[in-house]
Amino acid sequence: MMRAAFAKWITDVDFGAGNLAARVIVNRIWQQYFGRGLVETENDFGMQGTAPSHPELLDWLATEFLAQKWSLKDLHRLIVTSKTYRQSSANRPDLIEKDPQNVLLARQTRLRLDAEV
Repeated sequence: MMRAAFAKWITDVDFGAGNLAARVIVNRIWQQYFGRGLVETENDFGMQGTAPSHPELLDWLATEFLAQKWSLKDLHRLIVTSKTYRQSSANRPDLIEKDPQNVLLARQTRLRLDAEV
């Protein structure tokens, strides 16, 4: 009974931590595709963690994830069909100079996914 109540609270958007849980899931999946999450400290979304590099994007992805009833398949499809994912990973000197860590997501990472994923 306690586990069921806890699971309901975790996923309850209105009264529980549903928005936070959705953000954490979205961030971890984003990290699989891009090598770094929108929040760099994936295990600490609290006050001691880093702020999201793109908070509006994180909120929008979490909202879409919730609207699709927690569908991981739909979330993966949304990310891999995005222009951000499909862009080139070619090194351009102007982008490397402006954004060496690729925080602004101006280029795709060189290595996308491990074979096991």
